[in-house]
Amino acid sequence: MCGIAGYVDFTSNTNPSIIKKMTDEIIHRGPDSSGEYLSNGNIAGLGIRRLSIIDLKTGDQPIKNEDGSVIVVFNGEIYGYKHLREDLLKKGHKLKTKSDTEVLVHLYEEYGEDMPKFLNGMFAFAIWDEKKQKLFIARDRAGIKPLYYSNFDGIFAFGSEPKTVLLHPKFPKTLDSDALSTYMYFGYLPTEMSMFKNVFKLLPGHSLTLAKSGLKIKKYWNMAFDKFSDANLDELLDRAVTDQLIADVPVGVFLSGGLDSSLISYYITKHQRKMKSFSISFEQKSYDESDYSFAVAKHLGIEHFVEELKVAEIPKLFKKISEKLDEPLADTSLIPTYKVSEFARKHVTVALSGDGGDELFGGYPTHRAHIIADFFKHFPQRVLNMGIKMFSLLPVSYENYPLSHVGRTFLRGVKKEPLERQIFWMHTFFLDNGMLVKKPSLDFKKYLPKLDDFDSVKNAMIADFFTYLADDLLVKTDRASMFNSLEVRVPFLDHDVIDFAFSQDSRKHVSLFETKKMLRNLARRYLPKDVANRPKKGFGMPVGKWLRKDLKDFGKDTLSYNKLYDFLDKKQVMDLWEKHQKGAENNGGALWQLVMFSGWLKHYT
Repeated sequence: MCGIAGYVDFTSNTNPSIIKKMTDEIIHRGPDSSGEYLSNGNIAGLGIRRLSIIDLKTGDQPIKNEDGSVIVVFNGEIYGYKHLREDLLKKGHKLKTKSDTEVLVHLYEEYGEDMPKFLNGMFAFAIWDEKKQKLFIARDRAGIKPLYYSNFDGIFAFGSEPKTVLLHPKFPKTLDSDALSTYMYFGYLPTEMSMFKNVFKLLPGHSLTLAKSGLKIKKYWNMAFDKFSDANLDELLDRAVTDQLIADVPVGVFLSGGLDSSLISYYITKHQRKMKSFSISFEQKSYDESDYSFAVAKHLGIEHFVEELKVAEIPKLFKKISEKLDEPLADTSLIPTYKVSEFARKHVTVALSGDGGDELFGGYPTHRAHIIADFFKHFPQRVLNMGIKMFSLLPVSYENYPLSHVGRTFLRGVKKEPLERQIFWMHTFFLDNGMLVKKPSLDFKKYLPKLDDFDSVKNAMIADFFTYLADDLLVKTDRASMFNSLEVRVPFLDHDVIDFAFSQDSRKHVSLFETKKMLRNLARRYLPKDVANRPKKGFGMPVGKWLRKDLKDFGKDTLSYNKLYDFLDKKQVMDLWEKHQKGAENNGGALWQLVMFSGWLKHYT
């Protein structure tokens, strides 16, 4: 796992010292070593900060081909790379190291811009072709590893985080009002957006080529819906976990005691009996899953470590994260994920995670809700309005998802199209656009596969994969772990597992009475029954309660930052706050969104 950065300037006017500045800015992503490459004539510069995982002694980057004309910097891991290496050796390539990074150079020589199709893993890389004076960058299919770029005023720059790109003196640090509006709706930045004008994410499953003739972006991967319909899920998950255990450093696992992380832990113990697992506990027992995680660890014979997240720690952790986080993220599980990564790093360098299980196998309550909605959508609107009004009469609750809010949101979304409905349901705490300078406009359909052939449940799962998973959950996990120099791997996002999951009829995943049917059936074979049958429980903090009590002063102080109201209506924000404090409304989710934006704004503008 590493951090990469670089530039291309065909005028050769960029000061080459900028490369070291760019990579030093992301030293947390790779504290073990650094490296740089400058092309002939100073046209291109590549930089790397390395976290050593495989081939510790000879895997330093950048890595070149035999004659030094093809150079790569690489962030991530390629699973099954040894088979690719053997094939390349048979074709006459000469490889000097045992690292997966060197394989990329020779794959590019062999297959050119088609080479990402051969890769199973999590990756973001950049290849400079000295002979062709061409830059080639690519990102993995699911978007596990980040890659940002900007092409502005004749200069191209890229990096693992936006802050690297913005260090180039040519790029102004200008907040994008469209991105702000979008963040206020979603709580994260979907698709190719960043928080800054002219800085973009390279989309998952895409590559980019830059030459003197221009810039070209290509989608190299399309989701397959019939590739592995008859495969064995048990075998696919077992192989995915086995591949991702390969490392020359200690490996552990995040174990919450939920279905996904428990299954990943089971497959680990099939191959590696001595394993350490990590989780977070909360002071509030209704949010604490540590008893479940201990029970699973005991069942599997894993050495388990739990650390309590105390509410008194939140302001300090918030400050540490805000200083590094170069795009706001309102996910209330960001701080717990940072905390578990921080203390796991004291024991291991790599941790496996259960991310992706809900999106691939139908794990969210909203997936099941589509089955119900397809019945309710035939009701007259006046009947639905009566239901909304009845839910509004319920007492205010400060749980993260109170019944009154869930009921109203469900009924308001019933008559929407499945894609719009899912996006609406998954972002139930969005702020009213009247608070913003400019309303967001984003056509999600152009970023998704054609959905006309699928039912509403499968539409929802596909939408979650390309939006919520890619741009919220994976961003959260990447930043929280890499801020602590910890590599997190996600076996559910193995390519064959992805293809298998989306090749199935949605009825195999979700019914009116059960979510994640396929994973639960596996869990019933290998894990305690209460794990297999437990409903989903999130990893988020109880911000609604905390902002009224323990974090009241912290919240009020954070929202008093004057520059916040260059973008938002102060009267409306204060109205949200007062109604929350008086018990008239639970605005915890919306207020936390504002708190995270304020923290980001203070450090990055």
